Amino acid sequence: MEKNSMRFSDYDEVRSFLDEARWNRTHTVMALTMISGFFVWGLLLVTAPLVTEWPFVSPAEDIYVLVSSPAGLLAGNMILGYLSDRIGRKKLFIATISSGIAGIIGIILSGNFIEILLSIFLAEFGFGGEETVSLAFLAEQFPIKYRGKVLVMVSNSANVGVAAISAVFLVAGYSIFIEKVVFLAMSLAGVIIAIVTRLKLPESLRWSFVSAHSDKIPVQRFGSPIPMAVLVLFAITIVLTFALVADILGPYEYPRYTSLIPFIYGLGEAAFGYLILVFIDRIGRRIMSVMAYAGGTVSMAVFLLYIYFRLPFDIFVVLLVINAFFGELGWAVREILQPELFVTRYRGLGIATVRGIAYLLYIVSIFALSGISVYNYMIFATAAWAVGFIGSILWYTKGYETLNTSIT
Repeated sequence: MEKNSMRFSDYDEVRSFLDEARWNRTHTVMALTMISGFFVWGLLLVTAPLVTEWPFVSPAEDIYVLVSSPAGLLAGNMILGYLSDRIGRKKLFIATISSGIAGIIGIILSGNFIEILLSIFLAEFGFGGEETVSLAFLAEQFPIKYRGKVLVMVSNSANVGVAAISAVFLVAGYSIFIEKVVFLAMSLAGVIIAIVTRLKLPESLRWSFVSAHSDKIPVQRFGSPIPMAVLVLFAITIVLTFALVADILGPYEYPRYTSLIPFIYGLGEAAFGYLILVFIDRIGRRIMSVMAYAGGTVSMAVFLLYIYFRLPFDIFVVLLVINAFFGELGWAVREILQPELFVTRYRGLGIATVRGIAYLLYIVSIFALSGISVYNYMIFATAAWAVGFIGSILWYTKGYETLNTSIT
C-alpha cells in the first residue's frame, strides 16, 4: 500500500495492485480511523433531538435545533466532497476532525440556544460532512474482497454511536451535567483514536494516480443518469426515514420517549449491521436493493395499521425493530453503491451531490411536517420508502452488478 503512484505504468496496474492486495497493517489503520470517525458522527447524529430536552431550549426553538444538524452536515458534505476531488482525501481528514472537535467543545460548554445551535452545526460540518470523503477513500483503497464488508462495518459504527449516546440520555436524563460529561468522554475516546490513526494514513492511490496522470487514463465523466437517479432515490428514503422516524418522531409525537426511540432504533440497526456482514458479499447488489427497499416499504406501511387500531407502544417498538433491519440493509446497499457507481475523478462530488439532495429535502420536511398528525406522518414515511423501492426496481432492471468488480 505504500507504493508510489509514479511507479505504475498505467491505471489498470494501480487498480490491480489495490484490488488484489492482502489485508495488512495499513488496511487496519484505515478501517480503525474511519470507524472512530463514524462512531463520533453517530454520537452527533441524534444530539440535536436529544438536547431539545435541555431546559435552555424552549419548545418554540426545537425546530431550529433540529435543523442545525442536517444544515451543518449538508454544508460540510458539499464543500468537503468537492474539495476531496481537487486536493485529495487525506488532507481533508485533519480539517474535518478540527471542525468536529470545535463543535463538540461548543456543545459541552453551551448554555443557551444560540451556542448549542452553532456548535451542532460546526460539529456536523466536520464529522457529518466527512462521511463523503471517507466512503470515497475506503472504496478506493480496499481490495475487492473486503470492499463491501468494510464499507458496511465502518458506516455501522454510526449506529453504535447513536445507540450509545441515546442510552446515556435515557439513563441520565435528569442531569445535563452527567449527559455532557459522558458525551465528552465518548467523543474524546473516538477523537483520540481518529487523530492518532489519521497521522498514519496514506493518500488514496487511485486519486493520486488519476490526478497526476490524466493523460494515461480514459476520460472520466461525472455520472450516468440511471445510477445517479437510483442513488438519489435511495438516499431520499434512508435519510428521511431514519432521521424522521428515529429522531424527529420523539420530540414531535412522543416527547416522553425522545431518548428511547433513537436508542432502540440505533441498537437494532447496529446489531443488524454486524449481521449483514455475513451475507453482504454473497448476494448481488441489485437483488439486495430490492429486498431492502421492498421490506422497508411494507414494514413502514404496517405502522399505519398500528396507528389506526391504536395499538400499544410495545407494538410500535416491535415494528421499529423490524423496520430497523430493512433500514440498515437499505443503508448498507446505499453506502456500498455510492462510491462504486462514481469514477475516481468525481467520486467525492458525486457522493456529496446524492447526499446533498437528500439532506436538503430532509431540512424542508422538518418544517413541512411540523404539527401534522401521526397518521399523516406515517403516510409520508411510507411514501418515502416507496421512493426507494421504485429506485431498487429501476436498478434491478436497468442497472449493472458491482459485486466483485473493480471501480474506476
